[in-house]
Amino acid sequence: MADRPLRILLVNRHLNIGGVETYLCRLAAALTARGHRVGLLTEGGRYEAWAVQGGARLFKVASLAHDWPGVLADLRSENFDLVHAHNYNSARAGRRVAAALGQPYLMTVHGPRPRLKQLFFRDWSDEVVAMSEGDRDNISWWGGVGRRPVALSFYGIDTTRFRPGLDPSAQAAEVGVAAELPRIVFVSRFSNRKADVGHALLDALPRLRDAKIECEVLLVGEGPEKSALESHANGLNRVLGATRARLIGPRSDVEYWMTLGDVCVCTANTALEAMACGRPTIAAGRTGYFGPVTPANFESARRICFADHGASPELATPSAFARDIAKLLGDQAAARQAAQADVDVIERQYSLVPMAADMEKIYRRQLALD
Repeated sequence: MADRPLRILLVNRHLNIGGVETYLCRLAAALTARGHRVGLLTEGGRYEAWAVQGGARLFKVASLAHDWPGVLADLRSENFDLVHAHNYNSARAGRRVAAALGQPYLMTVHGPRPRLKQLFFRDWSDEVVAMSEGDRDNISWWGGVGRRPVALSFYGIDTTRFRPGLDPSAQAAEVGVAAELPRIVFVSRFSNRKADVGHALLDALPRLRDAKIECEVLLVGEGPEKSALESHANGLNRVLGATRARLIGPRSDVEYWMTLGDVCVCTANTALEAMACGRPTIAAGRTGYFGPVTPANFESARRICFADHGASPELATPSAFARDIAKLLGDQAAARQAAQADVDVIERQYSLVPMAADMEKIYRRQLALD
């Protein structure tokens, strides 16, 4: 029985563009490839087709918080072994679904949460999964998980999609990028502190010009701060007297836009994607600024989920970006060599197969099937 196929119900409120949603689609596909059955209880979103293509059966509701009882009969018919909720907003429903089905409940944390909010949270699982050491440290106190054990897992990357050698010429022609200028590509969800990273990057352009470095910034993504970033980019172009910043918006071909960059600026699993494409990558996100990721500091960056889940060494400021972009563009051969070494690390340790195997091991322990 230890190696029998599992039936896992994933629970997440949305399936729109975002790091958690990307992870869920990959996890569903990777678990399905290992012979398991995967369901996904969600309100849906842009990534629905991706999840279904990967093998997940969708159970859609208008409101996850209120409408899950309406699909309970369908969920029971699938005989799920375990209910796995992702992040705080989905955990309340996930725990109740598991209780209604009479099955074990597991929760994964995908980012930091203020301690005051943790104090009022009541939907932890008996064992909690954290996606980085930064996540684990954030919840490991008496008002968080308390004495509950915390299992560490990690984000896996589809290295058949995100890989070196892609040809981004169609994307370059689409927006008419300046062929003679190096490009800095920022890929992110444009919300809250992640949008602040984009603003700091834009403000680094005048500093780089003062250092006699001309480059172009491409902003790839979407979110509530999109208009603010676009306004900032347009205003900066007027000040610089040339188009040096462009808002590209949301894209489904993000790997080509990453490949278009001489330097990528990303956080969390988006940083892993850029590195898997062989691009020199600066990790910066909602918890601060890590800087260029190299083989020597890769694990330090991963432990804080590439400046997304734990305390970063410094703030994401224009001066930090100007300093490190100047170094990377000043010796592009060395930057590319380090980036290729990052590719090797990701292929070996952080691709989809080890990610799914790691999560399967956690599931089997929950189900006492080890």
